[in-house]
Amino acid sequence: MNKETRKQRIKELKRKNLKRQLEEKFRCTCASITDFEFVTSEEIELKFQNAYSNDRETHIQFKHNSDRIMKEMAFLQEEFETYRNEYILLDQKEILPSYRLKLKFEDFWNNLNPIANFLKLEEESSLFWFTLLGDQKNFGIFIYEDEYGLDHILFWNESF
Repeated sequence: MNKETRKQRIKELKRKNLKRQLEEKFRCTCASITDFEFVTSEEIELKFQNAYSNDRETHIQFKHNSDRIMKEMAFLQEEFETYRNEYILLDQKEILPSYRLKLKFEDFWNNLNPIANFLKLEEESSLFWFTLLGDQKNFGIFIYEDEYGLDHILFWNESF
């Protein structure tokens, strides 16, 4: 095995190990969700890049407050009711550096607090961002904290 092949093999083994660790941690944190997958592909990356590059207007803005974010997410549940049976992709770069979490939207809503714990959305110590996209349909939620300590929530669906 040459040096380059060995490097590639080690890189692939590290990715597989990360995926296994993420799956184990997610199963422990969100035990009631059994239909999930950690995925990665160029197509998925392009989908997220497109979501970030669109000029979307902030719908909600407030001083950073994790409790308020959770309340706003509960409110958005009504906005996205028609997508309950769709699959979504979750992105949170610090926790999921190489993968996106794919699960049913209904499971996301029913397990919002454990998923927030898994994604470490409750931590007050650092800036964060969190993105949810429809796997097959055009809808999403993008939450981020800016450098001034303000939280921004953007959301869109096919009807907006």
